[in-house]
Amino acid sequence: MSAGATAMTLSSLSLVADSEQAFTLRITLARLARRTLDVQYYIWDDDTTGKLLIYRVLEAARRGVKVRMLLDHANQLGRDVKWAALDAHPNIEVRLFNAFHGRYKHVLQWLHHMPLLNHRMHNKAWIVDGERALVGGRNIADHYFGVNASTNFRDLDLYARGPIVADTQAAFDCYWDSPLAMPMKTLRRYREAAAERVWQWLRQWRRSLKNYPYLFPQHEAFFTDYLAGQDRQCVQAHAVLLFDSPDKAAGVKQTLMGDQLAHLLARDDHQELLMEASYFIPGDAFVAELAEMKQRGGRAAVLTNSLATNDVIAAHGAYARYRDGLLDAGVELHELAPNARALHRQVRLFKGRSRASLHTKAMVLDRREVFVGSFNIDPRSVHLNTEMGYYVASAELGQQVAAFIEEGLAPENSYRVDKEQGKLTWAGDGHDGRPLVLHNEPGVTVWRRVLACLLSLLPIERML
Repeated sequence: MSAGATAMTLSSLSLVADSEQAFTLRITLARLARRTLDVQYYIWDDDTTGKLLIYRVLEAARRGVKVRMLLDHANQLGRDVKWAALDAHPNIEVRLFNAFHGRYKHVLQWLHHMPLLNHRMHNKAWIVDGERALVGGRNIADHYFGVNASTNFRDLDLYARGPIVADTQAAFDCYWDSPLAMPMKTLRRYREAAAERVWQWLRQWRRSLKNYPYLFPQHEAFFTDYLAGQDRQCVQAHAVLLFDSPDKAAGVKQTLMGDQLAHLLARDDHQELLMEASYFIPGDAFVAELAEMKQRGGRAAVLTNSLATNDVIAAHGAYARYRDGLLDAGVELHELAPNARALHRQVRLFKGRSRASLHTKAMVLDRREVFVGSFNIDPRSVHLNTEMGYYVASAELGQQVAAFIEEGLAPENSYRVDKEQGKLTWAGDGHDGRPLVLHNEPGVTVWRRVLACLLSLLPIERML
């Protein structure tokens, strides 16, 4: 299967915006899998959510489902024992993408092989029986599902049925068969008894689990009814899978995802672009395209992380260099507030205590064309990481994604960045709900501002 874009097909899709829905749907798909379960992720943490989903994966394998797990190795360093024990089950195979060879030498490897090891597999996909798939921005960890004590992410997935799932399956196979996908058994091998010990431990741990909001009835009817309800939410729409070749991670110069999205955005018939991007480093060419849209009488609005919500200060420093140009281009620029009320509605634990952060990678054109996936608007997504996502032509889904992004743009959820006498201002709602205008980056210390400023001076933008 060639990378870039598959054929546009009529498929069934629905938006997965709620954190509980995102978790329950993954559990349900694993529970109802009959033949195969293929999962591909950049991050799979060993926290409560990660363990619960491993429990479901192992449960499926014990029923006879063939499971393939493809994980980026950079985020699994030091967890070889856990994955090798799972890999010991005869129905589970784990592969690590662009693996670090050897043990206890990861730092030295990174320094010596940085040009290649810096290329990571950023894809996210959950595929069942080749018939249903979840693709989007969420990794597997507590803070992608509203149950982290300190920070929780705003994010999106698309659930799909129909021909686009076969394309998603074929893309997974392309990565699975890549020379960069290293079988776990080449790093560490265990007997099948290791998988049985993991299963017994997980069963006991799950029975003792308390105060976790996503514990459901275990009878199959619950999951069958839940999936039927999700299917009823789907809309028929023409959709296409966009994805990078795994060869990109081997250093082959390609910008397939970037080129495909740039082609869509460069059309001169668009009148509105709404975009939500966790890391937004647009580059001069994209800023110029947004300026042209404004000159045609169109609207461009962007929601990204503020310095207070961005987990990568260097990325914020690089983005900050473009703020003046974006505002001069007429872009409506918004930055997520750490106390965003929209996200607090999705937090199922630690309400009012955890901070908001943005992880969404989505855009909607003229409220009728949608992209949701793993692709950030930054040089790393364009040049270094492999990415994937669904592009969908649908007025119904377009309206839904537009409503989601407009909610994020609202003053109770984000700061509107503007200029006053040549200096940046941040406007939003104060604690009492009244309008508030600030003249320094809100919600952060002076030292964090200084660090972001210093990092913005370094010539590292292409690495971010």
